[in-house]
Amino acid sequence: MSPAMWAYAEVDALWTRFQPETPYGRAAKVRRVPITDRAALERLYDLTDHARALLEDLESDPIRRDRLTHHLKRLPRFPETPQSLYDEVEIFQFKKFLFNHRCLLDRLTEGLRQAFGLTYLDPSLEGRLNQGRQSEESFYIADAYLPELAETRRSLRAVDTGLQALRAQAEAHCMARWGFTFEGRAFVLLPRTRLGDPEAARALLEVEPYDETQVCLRPRATTEELRLAGHREELLARERALETEVLAQLSAPLREALPALQQQAQAIEAFDLALAGARLAFEANLVRPGLASASIVIEGGRHLPCEALCGELGTPYTPLEAIFDQGATVLFGSNMGGKTVVLKTLAFLQLAAQMGLYVPARRFKTRVFRHFHYMGEGRSREEARGLSGFGFEIRQFTEAWGDLEQDTLLLFDEFARTTSSQEAEALVSAILEDLAARPSVVAAFSTHFRGIRRLPGVRYLRMGGLDRARLAALEAPGTTLAERIRQIDHAMRFSLEPDAAGDTRSDALVVAERLGLPATLARRAAAFLNETN
Repeated sequence: MSPAMWAYAEVDALWTRFQPETPYGRAAKVRRVPITDRAALERLYDLTDHARALLEDLESDPIRRDRLTHHLKRLPRFPETPQSLYDEVEIFQFKKFLFNHRCLLDRLTEGLRQAFGLTYLDPSLEGRLNQGRQSEESFYIADAYLPELAETRRSLRAVDTGLQALRAQAEAHCMARWGFTFEGRAFVLLPRTRLGDPEAARALLEVEPYDETQVCLRPRATTEELRLAGHREELLARERALETEVLAQLSAPLREALPALQQQAQAIEAFDLALAGARLAFEANLVRPGLASASIVIEGGRHLPCEALCGELGTPYTPLEAIFDQGATVLFGSNMGGKTVVLKTLAFLQLAAQMGLYVPARRFKTRVFRHFHYMGEGRSREEARGLSGFGFEIRQFTEAWGDLEQDTLLLFDEFARTTSSQEAEALVSAILEDLAARPSVVAAFSTHFRGIRRLPGVRYLRMGGLDRARLAALEAPGTTLAERIRQIDHAMRFSLEPDAAGDTRSDALVVAERLGLPATLARRAAAFLNETN
């Protein structure tokens, strides 16, 4: 797909609202590109239908809805490659997935589970990961996994208790004899005079000079403390070895179950995407596209960014009613007449549909395209690479040329506007003649040029244009540009109608005057125009 088409259509206004809940769904959203297989698209639409039915059912059961959403959001990504030994964090990810997967399926009907390929996993697997009365949202290697582990940990606790007792005894002796305790500190500074005989203290303390008046005291480990500390290290090593044994025992069934887990992760991904699409369909009032049409049929089509802007400005928005047949369609109309919005709406609906989404329309029938190309301005400096506006558009078209043998949607927005009108009209006529004979192509041109040849197989339409009587009936021209634009929008008819040969209606001078062009210049321009005609 041409990135230019995506940017031109402003599809991000809908795509960013498509919000899967799981890491699987979010990753799939990032990977998704326009789908060019009709059967795959129909499958996505079918799943979205199932998800919509679920959302409708959940409207009467908010508790079930909230719990379902809770468990869906808490499904983690688990390690998807087999390993000889999974660590505690990885096993926790498996456990969390198993728990939330089970809870999610408990809240779905059997029919819905079948539609998405969601099946219960071996319950014994979750049980193995949940020994020792653990919470469902945690994992640790509990004593219950191995009797030897439990015994080792009891011994460790006994050793720690013994070491604590010896340390407490030493601390009590220091307090009784010298009036201090270490309280967890590595050393203590004490006046020499307070210590008394250093040699008498060395049985309990390590004594070093600090300065002329103070000595540095550190606790001295007794023979019993050293014995217990050594035993503790042995027990810790034993504990680590037993924990590794537990991890190995848990890793083996997880490796065996990995294909089933991966299949369920894919099913969760499909469910998550369908549910996100269904939510968006409700929020934005979207409908399922039909994909069995050779032409593109749009009834009540809405370009959401434009619709939102009209709402902000307080101007009316006219949904699109149009048919774009195979071959080529030409749209005439003056500036501000709505030609660009028509093309943007067409691209918006088509791209949304082929991303697997429902679309903002009353009805939308179309076909599945393999390629999408936009020709017009809107280039970056990097894209232009020193080309003029006309040169850049020609490069865009030549890049699209190789795709025209396959199903291709082409949009030309004021193509060749920056070159001489005679040559531009001849070029556009030649392109139209070629495209009219290509059943694989649906092309739409917006243009000001009136000298384009009338060719068989090409449809010619025009925007309804300015209702001059309505404009005249409005209040006097506003004092600000925004007010004047609003008045024009209120008087503009954004509907499409057939364009007859020889029709030279133009609203440009009326619009220019309403936007502030001095009336004397507007009248003089009109006189020149009449002389030309």
